[in-house]
This record gives sequence, structure tokens and C-alpha cells, in this order.
Amino acid sequence: MDREHRRGFFRSLLLASLLLSLIGIAQPVATSQSMLVQGASLSNQASAIQAVGGTVQRQFARFETSVAQLTKPQIAQLQAQGLRVFADQAVASSAQVAVDQPIAVQAGPKSATPAPLQYPSIVTGADVVQRRGIDGRGVTVAVIDSGLPAIERPERWQRIDNTTARYNQGSRFLIYKDMLASSQITNSSDPYGHGTHVFATLADNRALPAGYSGAKVGIAPGANYVVVRALNSQGQASYSTIIAAIDWVIEHADEYNIRVLNLSLQAEVIAPYWYDPLNQAVMHAWNEGITVVAAAGNTGSNPATIMAPANVPYIISVGAIRPAIYNENASDSLAAYSSAGPTESRFVKPDVVIAGSRVIAPLPADSVLANSGAAGLVSERAKLEWADLKTSQQLNYYALSGTSMAAAEVSGIVALLLQDEPNLTNNQIKARLTGTAQLATLADGQAAYSMWQQGAGKVVPTAVIDASNTGAANAGMDLPTDLIVSSNPEGTSNHYQGSTEYDAATNTFTDSTTTYSSTLATSYSTWAGSYSTWAGSYLTWAGSYSTWAGSYSTWAGSYSTWAGSYSTWAGSYSTWAGNNAAASGTTNVNAGSLVSD
Repeated sequence: MDREHRRGFFRSLLLASLLLSLIGIAQPVATSQSMLVQGASLSNQASAIQAVGGTVQRQFARFETSVAQLTKPQIAQLQAQGLRVFADQAVASSAQVAVDQPIAVQAGPKSATPAPLQYPSIVTGADVVQRRGIDGRGVTVAVIDSGLPAIERPERWQRIDNTTARYNQGSRFLIYKDMLASSQITNSSDPYGHGTHVFATLADNRALPAGYSGAKVGIAPGANYVVVRALNSQGQASYSTIIAAIDWVIEHADEYNIRVLNLSLQAEVIAPYWYDPLNQAVMHAWNEGITVVAAAGNTGSNPATIMAPANVPYIISVGAIRPAIYNENASDSLAAYSSAGPTESRFVKPDVVIAGSRVIAPLPADSVLANSGAAGLVSERAKLEWADLKTSQQLNYYALSGTSMAAAEVSGIVALLLQDEPNLTNNQIKARLTGTAQLATLADGQAAYSMWQQGAGKVVPTAVIDASNTGAANAGMDLPTDLIVSSNPEGTSNHYQGSTEYDAATNTFTDSTTTYSSTLATSYSTWAGSYSTWAGSYLTWAGSYSTWAGSYSTWAGSYSTWAGSYSTWAGSYSTWAGNNAAASGTTNVNAGSLVSD
């Protein structure tokens, strides 16, 4: 080869090498996503994550869970080592927006005397309990949501750390914790608005109008509150953010005497209740003695629409009623959006129902929710009050619908009960709520809705307070054992299942273990999947129900082994794929899908 040919050959090699290099540079870089890792000690999780090239972002010692940035190949490598890997999926608020603008004072039969606005305490009957001097005093309720509006005179906040502040008024206190703050906070904040509505439903200290003297707008205005901002300006948060918030609440439960945790939020069911990292955190909170109240979800009315974390069998899951005042026949009805059971693990949910439609409470004027264009604006404007604390601005009142509002109401009623009987455990509180709930029945005595729609029935505050039963729900269940999930990659371990049975031939759900009167019979314990058997005739939430709660011990008694691959159950859920480890992409925990009622 002569010199010129050699030069040409090497030039060609150089160009080819440069071209290959450029092609290599142009190759797409594998994208990483936030994932949750479980199945080994925290140190072993960190070592494994780093060994495959992932990045550990944070770890939760209480839940033995790591949060890491991982690519799909890295996820596969960790799974091959026997670790469980979950998408850091999202949660959302469980509220929906009423379409009425402005909302009418009443929408039922016309009356010469207009009914008062349906403030939370009025619509639930908690105002009657308040007039007895029971307003939640001495009990602390934690609310994980989208925040709290700015208060006037922010210097009244006593700074605990850069993201935590405290307000004291005598022996009473309000804690504000911002999980989303990137710098030192100077005031409370709620850019989305949902948290404000939930907090006001619980705590609004404004006096009710004439005829309701001695009571306040909110359910438990005398309670102490811990408000944890975890949902962003769009009402969403990742699993890891909500888990961090729950971890913080558990950590400070003794310090602040936190007895109740309100979760007016929802996420898609991604696995059996015990396998889901968010549900595990909720179960830990219950195991610490905290009464956890969660919104059932707004994805009804079909069967098996209960959302996480309401699908956790231990906690109190709340569905929603559309109050009589908004129905033409002047009778309560189950809200069409309220999620129904059974759960993926065959449990009956929700546990109870309460008024959730068009609940009237304030929203910040500049919040995303208030300016969504669909909120039910009420001709009412005032500053939100708690103790002697007021918001910096006057707020418009809105009628919001959803199991978010229902859950907040029940959390408030639990606070009332704990003031009256402070020694009750969370299992006793759940039994009291279900044992005193009133079933919706038709004129002929049949149940208006099945147990998978109305649970034990409607919560009545006076019945809850006046009862004396101290039996415990979840009897026969072993929560600490249920929290143990095998390190086997298939998740093989023993966990509880409910007693719901499904007949594919008739598409019917049944529960033969529940005790009920002969009158209720199949109308309560059998459901063919239709929304309801109610045909418009007058129904009542009749009588005090005492035997239904006893079936918890029956549900708890049966163990079932999930052997890795979760087969489709009852046709209501898509097949659980393998070990449910890695969902592709991130979904959200929401403050609740906003839907019309």
C-alpha cells in the first residue's frame, strides 16, 4: 500500500471512529424514576441500590423502606436479588366539586322556612353534642393534606424548626408542619385549598346562626390540631411524601397527644393491602394506637372501587351520603361517587357513611380549588377561626362534595368521643362507630344498600356519645404479624382475607358470616353489583345496629397465603402482575378526584 493509500485508509478509520463515537453519544440515556425499595435491612438495601448504580434519596427506618432513583434495568437487577421495588406512586385528595354556582340553601322540597346552610356540625348532628359541652377539648387530631391558609400576624407562630411552627392559646395548640418547604417558612400556606376545607370541617370556630346557639360550624372546634402540608398546589403527592408525613406524625404522637389521623386522600390499589408501602405506614400508625380515618374514595359506585389506604381492613374507612335536604324526596341517599367494596382482599368496606355531599366550609380565595371554575360558591364570607386565631384574609365558603369531607366529619366525631371517653382504644372506637351506626332501610324493612355500599350504616354523633359498649373491632386479627412481609421476591407470607364471596355466574357478592335480622336478609348481605335497590321510595337510617360489628372477628379468623402472583379475584381487579414490583412510570396520591354531585 503506497503512502497516499495509507493516508486515505487511516483517514477512513478516523472518520469511522469519530462517527461511532458520535453515534454512542447520541444513544439515549436510561432515565431514572423515584422508586420504593423493601425486602432487606436498610443497610443492605442501600448497598444493593448503590451496587447497581442507583441513588438512595432517603430511608424510613420505621417502615424498613428506601426511596431511590432507579432505571428500569436497575429495578430488574434489584428484583432479581429478591428485593421488592414499587413505583413512588401518587396520592390525591378525596374531594369533588359541586357544580352549583352559587349553591341554593336547600334543594329538596320547598318550605316556607328556608333551612340553614348545611355546615358540617349541622348536617351531621354534631351541634347537639357540642351544646352538651363536648367539642373535642384535650384531643389532638392530625390532618395530612394540602395545608392551612396564612394567618394574620404570622409572628404569632412559634418556630420549632425551619418547616414547623406552633401556635399556643392557653392550653390549646395548633402545629403546622410543611413537608414541601424548600426553605424556612414564615407562615402557613395552602395553595391548593383542599386542606383548608378539611380543616374547617373539623375545626371552624365560628358560631352557628340563630336557632343553633351554643354550637360552632366545625365538628370539633375545641380540639388541638397538627396540620401537615404534604399535598402540592395540584392536590397531589408521591407515596414517599405521604409516608414521610405519617412517619412524622407517629414520631410526634406522644409529644402532641395525637389520637386521630385524618387522611382525606386516595390512591389506586396497586397490591393487596398488606403489600402496599403506603398501607404499611398506615397500619403502623394504627398499631401505635392512633385512630386512622380515611376517605373511601370517589370512584364509586361499582363494586371493588375502594381506594388505598381505605382498603386497609384495620382502619376506619368512610363513605359519603347525599343529605336529604338536597334530594327531592327529602330522604338521605348514598352519594353516587362514594366508592364501594369489597376490597381486593375480600373485606367489606366502607366501614361507615356520613354526609359528604355539599359540605360547606371555606377555601382560600387564591387557591387552585377555589378558582377551578366548578366549586359550589356559597353566599358567605368570613375569616376562618380557630381558638383566637384567624386567617389573614376573609375566605369565601364553598360547598364541596366527596369522601374527603365525610372522613373529616368522622375524624371530628372521634375527637368528640375521645374527649368524653379518653381511655378508649382505636379498636374500641371503631367498634363504637360501627355498633351505633344506623342502616339505611326501605319502608318494607329491607336494606336500601348492601353492606359493601353503606358498611355498618350512617354515623350519628349522639348515638356514638350516648352508647356504652366497649367491645373492640378487629378482634382476632394480629396487626404486628400482619405487618411482617416475607423477603421472598414473590411476597409469600400469611395475611388476612375478608369473608366476601363472589359468584362469577351471577356476578353476585355474598357474605354468609355476617349476622343480620331476617328482615334485612339478602338485601344487605348479597349484592349483584347494581348501584342500589332503592327505587325512590322513602328510606330511613333506622334503628341502632349492634350485631354487624361482631363479624369482624369472623373476617379476621381466616388466613390466606398470597403466593407471589396475585390472581384476579371476582373479576373486579385486573390481574396482579407477578410481585407487583415496578409500575412503569409514576402515578399520584391525590387529595381526591374532583367530580360533580
